[in-house]
Amino acid sequence: MCLNMLVNPILLVATLMLVASLLMLGLSSFIPIDSNYDLLFETNTLVIAMYIYCVTHRAIRPYKSLHYGVLLLIANLIYDVFTELKQFDEWSDRHELLDTFLEDGLVQISFLLIACGITKLIAKLKDQSKQDELTGLYNRKKFDAIKLKEFELIYFDLDGLKEVNDQKGHQVGDLVIVRFSQALSQTALGDEMVFRVGGDEFVVTAELGRGEEFVNQVNCRLHGEDIPFSYGIEVTNQENFDLALDKSDKAMYQMKQSQRPIAAKG
Repeated sequence: MCLNMLVNPILLVATLMLVASLLMLGLSSFIPIDSNYDLLFETNTLVIAMYIYCVTHRAIRPYKSLHYGVLLLIANLIYDVFTELKQFDEWSDRHELLDTFLEDGLVQISFLLIACGITKLIAKLKDQSKQDELTGLYNRKKFDAIKLKEFELIYFDLDGLKEVNDQKGHQVGDLVIVRFSQALSQTALGDEMVFRVGGDEFVVTAELGRGEEFVNQVNCRLHGEDIPFSYGIEVTNQENFDLALDKSDKAMYQMKQSQRPIAAKG
């Protein structure tokens, strides 16, 4: 299957290039051409560029500078092909400034736009790699961007999610995770940040003095919904983040262990 994925595009592009080359050779029989070799290579370059645009245009369309840059490059390649026709070549010789702009200026502008677009695309991809796919929350990779210098670190863990997955299916379990993440996001204020750090584990960096209040607000938002959770809170700063993360995790685990007998009776 992987081989087919690699071969098929190559065969397709090669076929398109062959067809374009034959068309250009046929055209050269009726219209004077400045250089058949240049026409052949420039036509093939145009075919490759148009193929790349066709398979990527949906992905690059949101990045306008990249999108317009590729279109400008294609326009430049079309101009190069046309100027191999003697009639257009003679016209370009009579308009040297315009010809230089269309042949060289457009290339520079298109590459500048493409460079800006690729920069934005890479930045977006890097940011997406720091987001949890299911919930849209940040993941562990975003820990280096915590905004608060001092904060209360809250480590949350959902109770009984395994049982939900086993009895009702993982789709229902995912809905529980998403609903809980929404409650956390809706509770966060200002520079407070919410992270999903595991299957059913979440971390919140809350403003100093707001840890318990944050937990109470989450409980209020989930009132009437069967989404129990345990948590641990540690007051810390950016320098001692890892230590606080470990301590809050242990505090959360102690709460979870203390609640198990009660849950078993129920």
